[in-house]
Amino acid sequence: MRERFGAKARLALGTSALAAMLGLSAPATAQSTVSQPEQDSSGEAIGGVSAPEIIVTGFRTSLDKALTIKRGEAGAVDTILAEDMADFPDLNLAESIQRLPGVTIERDGGQGRTISVRGLNADFTRVRINGLEAQAAYGSNRSRGFDFSIFASELFNSITVRKTQSAEIEEGSLGATVDLQTGRGLDFGAGLHGALSAQGSYNDLSEKLLPRIAGLLSWANADETFGALVSVAYSERKPTSESFNTTRWQSGDPSLAYGAGNNFAGCATCTTPEQRSELLSAYYPRIPRYTIGQFSEDRLGITASLQWKPSDDTEITLDGLLSRFNQEAESPNIEAISFSRAAGGVRETGVRDYEIDPTKNTISYGVFDKVDVRSENGFSRDESSFTQLSFNARHAFTDRFRGRIKLGTSHSKARTPLSVSYMFDATNRDGYTYDFRGNDRLPQISYGFDVTDGRNFTLTEWRRSTGGADYRLKTAAGALEYDLTDQITIKAGGEYRTYGFDTYGFQQAVSVLSGSDRATDVTNLGKVETIGGGLAIPGGTDLDYITPDIGKISEFLSIYDDPLVPTYNGVREVKERDTGAFVQADFDTDISGVTVRGNVGLRYAHTGTTSSGYLNTDYVTVKNGYDDWLPSFNLAIEPGGDLVLRLGAAKVMSRPALGDLTPGGSLSTPTRRVSYGNPLLDPFRATNYDASVEWYFAKESLLAAAVFYKKIDSFITTVTDVVPWSSLGLPDSLLIGTPASPDEDFEVTRKINGKGGTLKGLEVQYQQPFSFLPGPLRNLGFIGNVTFVDSKVDYGDYGKNRLTGQSKFMYNATLYYETKRFSARVSAAYRDSYLLSFPGGNNNTEEGVNSTLNLDASISYELNDNIKLSVEAVNLTDEYNDRYVDATDRVSNYRHFGREFLFGVRATF
Repeated sequence: MRERFGAKARLALGTSALAAMLGLSAPATAQSTVSQPEQDSSGEAIGGVSAPEIIVTGFRTSLDKALTIKRGEAGAVDTILAEDMADFPDLNLAESIQRLPGVTIERDGGQGRTISVRGLNADFTRVRINGLEAQAAYGSNRSRGFDFSIFASELFNSITVRKTQSAEIEEGSLGATVDLQTGRGLDFGAGLHGALSAQGSYNDLSEKLLPRIAGLLSWANADETFGALVSVAYSERKPTSESFNTTRWQSGDPSLAYGAGNNFAGCATCTTPEQRSELLSAYYPRIPRYTIGQFSEDRLGITASLQWKPSDDTEITLDGLLSRFNQEAESPNIEAISFSRAAGGVRETGVRDYEIDPTKNTISYGVFDKVDVRSENGFSRDESSFTQLSFNARHAFTDRFRGRIKLGTSHSKARTPLSVSYMFDATNRDGYTYDFRGNDRLPQISYGFDVTDGRNFTLTEWRRSTGGADYRLKTAAGALEYDLTDQITIKAGGEYRTYGFDTYGFQQAVSVLSGSDRATDVTNLGKVETIGGGLAIPGGTDLDYITPDIGKISEFLSIYDDPLVPTYNGVREVKERDTGAFVQADFDTDISGVTVRGNVGLRYAHTGTTSSGYLNTDYVTVKNGYDDWLPSFNLAIEPGGDLVLRLGAAKVMSRPALGDLTPGGSLSTPTRRVSYGNPLLDPFRATNYDASVEWYFAKESLLAAAVFYKKIDSFITTVTDVVPWSSLGLPDSLLIGTPASPDEDFEVTRKINGKGGTLKGLEVQYQQPFSFLPGPLRNLGFIGNVTFVDSKVDYGDYGKNRLTGQSKFMYNATLYYETKRFSARVSAAYRDSYLLSFPGGNNNTEEGVNSTLNLDASISYELNDNIKLSVEAVNLTDEYNDRYVDATDRVSNYRHFGREFLFGVRATF
């Protein structure tokens, strides 16, 4: 796994000091005010007494108030606040969250999509919107991971990441619970208030300028007992990607180099079996290809809120949220497919010349004959939407007795209404060359013939498919709390939640043209693409090639009229019913002048699942259920000197990924073999321990260190073993009329609850404005953090390794400058390499992503108290996503999306 020092060198151009730092990104300054209600760990506003206001008047003040929230919590909490109405720090929520300690993000399409917290990926993180658990899905996502790209950041007022568990927080997370809060009518005070922003977004690869607009309108009556709010955000993007990928590397069978009758086609420079063995033992790219990705996105978000607060004792809020995200993508590429064929590979080509890189055991250079070249183009449209309606109420019956309820429903839809691809083929071409010797990420490729000439290609195949998924959540919850003494509060409550997930898919069988049906001259069915742009291909030349034209071919073929058939393996359903109850004691007292506060509690959770899917062509349904008792403890000690010491411990659980619960798969009764998910899976279970020390050594300042340890009791992994049919939970009716019987053993490949493992880490956080410096330097400030994480998990048949998605080292850094009118910042986010899977397929030891360093910047200037101009830059160094296979770091996918620049104006009243 390589460290991309090239990216660090680019960062050093003017920001080398920043690369050594750590940080939390933040917005530019503003003078308008934003009020945020203080919340308890359940995500609800504190009831019984008037909640103190958090007045945000600019960047530095918002940071200070976030520290106030962090300091006042019993557990480990980090918060980001919008500095003004509909003005969140970053363009993307995931990119804002990554500025917090221990948080990293997965990027796709040039923007953050999902998050990992303390080394645990998105499946282990719960997200709540306005206090209710939510699931947001996009495209082919079939997991519990929350996709943040669906939402415009302007719709939200705050993000809170809770890294320790308390009994009143609903179960379901091993890593963290993330609370997203939209704006409400009483947040901005009495009267009419509004904000309107307009930006133009420019990508330097696509060279398109597109709009991003947002507006918010809020009103509250004079005595601030009733408020209403509506906000709207709309944006468009047309990013372009350029990439080289190999679809992994593979090696041949060296035994075929010896003896008569081997299938080795011949090597002009191989005169002995030993040389042939050397060639066949080395790895070569399965499908070396250059690809262009052309995307078109639009995002719309709307929120609305009604808030009634007749007194400090009572508050009722009704919130609605709608978000829609659509993306169309076209991906023309040109590739050599001969190497990937199981019966062929290199040995079925003619090898004129080659060179082997001994450090990676790869054929780093080769000239080949009898190579099949394919030009392929695909088009897909993905449509995602999210709707939520929530009702929250709290009431103080007496000075000591309070209660709250929350009700809500949400529906997330992910659709791919159309996905098509077409192939032009040129077979048995001589003189194909690839050369990785000058750049092991971007090879020189020569095809040996004119790849822009449609007369050299034949239209041979096409595919069409459609699919989608629905996620439906409904929640009813309530809690009561009683002040037993001035120092102790008893809380008790429960919730009932239903979670419905279903997915479907249809496809057209691969259509292959033959004989007179083939178009042997595709000039009128194709278009010429050029790839090169920002790719530093050795030799500096662009690559031109003909590729299928989606529009022209749709007129030539009847593909859109051809019937679709179900993809049985893609049809599945999970119905989940979660019932929970908790009791918790909060305490806040003084012992010999030392403040001691915290909570101790116990949560009970029952989970019932009904999972369905196709086993071959039989629709199978299996039920399962399990119970969890989850104690938790959080302690915060303030010994004086602006120190806070924290300790936390909890039993936690996270339910299995939805895709793993399917009983669908394949069944062969003659061979007594079954391959499927596992509807009888238990959840991931772990015991978490946390300790931290925080020193608030000056105003708006913090120096903190936290250590954490997670003992994972069981981890879901894939195994193949022989077990009785009766233990699988599958109906005996599947064996009727077959040679097998229910009392026999079967060889089963499935998911199981494995042996578990450990995860441990350290977070260090520093924040301070440099107001002690002389002159203009006093307007500087810094926010930073660094995290170290290590893990070891037993994956059963696959041995022990670290968690997939976990980087060992990460940091964030922001250096800012702020005066009354002017604000500027530059932010860096670094994450170390991480695994995607292992083994890596095709005899590779692993598959993963190399380290990345992303650099963003912004400048803003306030013309007056109501109008602000801004310029923002995202991904200034045009960082590449560098995906690799094997510990020797063979390139899998090397891809970039370019830089984005936004120019805007913002007005408030």
